[in-house]
Amino acid sequence: MSVLILAGDEDDEAVRVSYALTQKGVHVWWFDTSWFPARASIEAEITGDGWQGVINTPDASIELNAVSAVYYRHSQPFSFPSKLSEQELRFATVEARFGIGGLLSSLPAYWASHPSAVADAEYRIVQMASAVRAGLHVPASLITNDPVSARRFVDNQDHGAVYKAIMHKIVSEEGRIKLIYTSTVDAVTVDDRVRVTPHLFQSNVPKVFDTRVVVTGHGVCLGVAIRTVDPVARQDWRTHYDRLTYDVVDVPQHVVDGCLRCLADLGVQIGVFDFSVDRAGDWWFLEVNPSGAWAWLAEATGLPIAEAVADLLVAGGGG
Repeated sequence: MSVLILAGDEDDEAVRVSYALTQKGVHVWWFDTSWFPARASIEAEITGDGWQGVINTPDASIELNAVSAVYYRHSQPFSFPSKLSEQELRFATVEARFGIGGLLSSLPAYWASHPSAVADAEYRIVQMASAVRAGLHVPASLITNDPVSARRFVDNQDHGAVYKAIMHKIVSEEGRIKLIYTSTVDAVTVDDRVRVTPHLFQSNVPKVFDTRVVVTGHGVCLGVAIRTVDPVARQDWRTHYDRLTYDVVDVPQHVVDGCLRCLADLGVQIGVFDFSVDRAGDWWFLEVNPSGAWAWLAEATGLPIAEAVADLLVAGGGG
């Protein structure tokens, strides 16, 4: 069988999965969309069996009808000639997105996971509703652009409240790239600027540690406890990776079952779940990312995450 990996050529998770697939004797093709059109080209014709043709990359000619399974990580920006005008660039980008994206999305292969399902699942608000349906614990939450409502919600939380970005966690300010971290808020910090756009507020979980859990649609669940004594990193561990420790954690069966129901509800085959675990041992759902990062956790703990993803692709692709 043959597996197509759609990812940046330096994607750590994809590199690990590619190696695991190769070790299983699976043929691997790789397509980084940033190669197009400078280093890659497409040629396909519609037939009675769908689109037939090839994607030519720097390393191989990918035969579309020979792809058994697709491991989708991220689509990278295309690399068009700098001489294109702004209007030409806009046109070329849209045509490439719908041309290449449509061609790939139409492949009758097993996807982990399909781009359309991933796009829908990336809505945090959708994730939260899905988690509730799946029986997972979700902190009390409010989405609003009404400062009065926001202040009332914040005041009513026994352990305080936090603000979280709904989608774009990275911003550019004064020429610098900055990350928007989860931060505590109170009635004083919630002001009229809330009116500008929807804001997500949540009850602050009195957590003992955080977890990142990788779940596959065929039932594999691998969890890592993320611990720190740093007060800032304790609120959002992304602030100080150098102050974190990791250890393998057993995920309660009811949480595993909830994660599997959530994946099925979202229509994706892989989910990277984040939870906070409180003093009572309750697991609180924070988010799930179908293309979330886990390579550094596999490196730190030795968990066979890449092997689990490879097994999923082999099983789904009929290998």
